[in-house]
Amino acid sequence: MIEKIIYKNHINEIVEFGDSDAFANENTLHDFEWTVTSKNNRISSLDKNLTKKQIPAIIKCSSDEEGIALRNRLFEICEKDVLSMVPGRLIIGDYYMKCFVTSCKYSGYTNSKQYAKITLTIQTDYPYWVRETSTTFGINELSEGSNLDYNNDFPYDYSNIQINKLLNTDFVPSNFKIRIYGPCVNPSIYVGNHEYNVNVTVDEGEYLTIDSSEKTITLTDNIGSVTNCFNLRNKDSYVFEKIPVGELNVHSTTNFIFDIVLLEERGVPKWI
Repeated sequence: MIEKIIYKNHINEIVEFGDSDAFANENTLHDFEWTVTSKNNRISSLDKNLTKKQIPAIIKCSSDEEGIALRNRLFEICEKDVLSMVPGRLIIGDYYMKCFVTSCKYSGYTNSKQYAKITLTIQTDYPYWVRETSTTFGINELSEGSNLDYNNDFPYDYSNIQINKLLNTDFVPSNFKIRIYGPCVNPSIYVGNHEYNVNVTVDEGEYLTIDSSEKTITLTDNIGSVTNCFNLRNKDSYVFEKIPVGELNVHSTTNFIFDIVLLEERGVPKWI
């Protein structure tokens, strides 16, 4: 079985392994390992530190020009992340892992420009595979047929939405992103019995993002400028509290639209 693997850099340029031009061989992406720390011959902690994985692959194109172009494109796509110090994403199915491609070794390329064996090395300081599941909450009281739309567009508009349940199907509590769309003032959201509140004004066309994984709170205005709102969080109720497993009641204190994006995080991607 040839597994489809995609590398997407931070500006959304991609290289696919598993299509007609490049194929990934057996690799260690589904293997997992914890670093064990011991004290007095007893395990004191289990951690995941900086992780390195290798992906053997084959380039096999239908022309010399395509073979050379793919080699050059692979380098340029990966190098843009390294030079910018912004990780790309390695994608398998619905899961992605943030990482850098730190090396690529070539062999078997002397007889044909169409063909080469390569070994990619990826490294990450956050060795978790993430699947995002988004649920939208709130009521849009615009007139019939009208929608909310944002300059920093998402793949959907919003209208006539009323949901008050969130289902977390993960096997452990989940990190999340909460996006709150203006207009609203000091938005407060309850998931189960826990309150997520930031004392900030979100104007129409703006959105506030609470990211529990990155521990950030940002306000994005209608031209894409981003403001740090970390110090405006409610310090009496931990705003980055992970979301429990199961079906949870969700409500807000005032009327506004918001997304809850659950981040299912695994040490390895699910086999598909």
